[in-house]
Amino acid sequence: MSSTVLDDVDRGVLYALQQDARNTTTREIGDRVNVTATTVSNRIAQLEADEIITNYYTTLDYDRAGFPLHVLITGTAPIVEREALARRALDIPGVVNVCELMVGQGNIRIEAVGQFNDDITRIVTDLSEVGVSISDEVLIRNQYYHPLAFLETEAEI
Repeated sequence: MSSTVLDDVDRGVLYALQQDARNTTTREIGDRVNVTATTVSNRIAQLEADEIITNYYTTLDYDRAGFPLHVLITGTAPIVEREALARRALDIPGVVNVCELMVGQGNIRIEAVGQFNDDITRIVTDLSEVGVSISDEVLIRNQYYHPLAFLETEAEI
């Protein structure tokens, strides 16, 4: 795995996109990092080509969207199957995020949402059927996000 060296412009662009990619124009980002909107567009394209920007997601308030049960499920998969099982878990309706962890036990964390307890029971049953041994289910109260502080440039401070 190689890494790309990010300069101040790249970091400023990434920080702005992590703050609010939807409502920030390339001109606004350019003003913040002292380059043109065209330069920002070119940098975004290069950051996407380098797979530093891998996607743009919308963060939902699941409760307001009608899914009041937002659950963090901890499970264990055999290490040699962990990645394949994590990818299969994403196919289960209601699963919104899967994280592989580099530990022996509890090496898969799954976020799932549902309207009713039966939805969560079905998801946990489906996860067990694909080979994940479930050890814990915890209701998530709130989640908070923040751009990576390393990306914050002096212009942002």
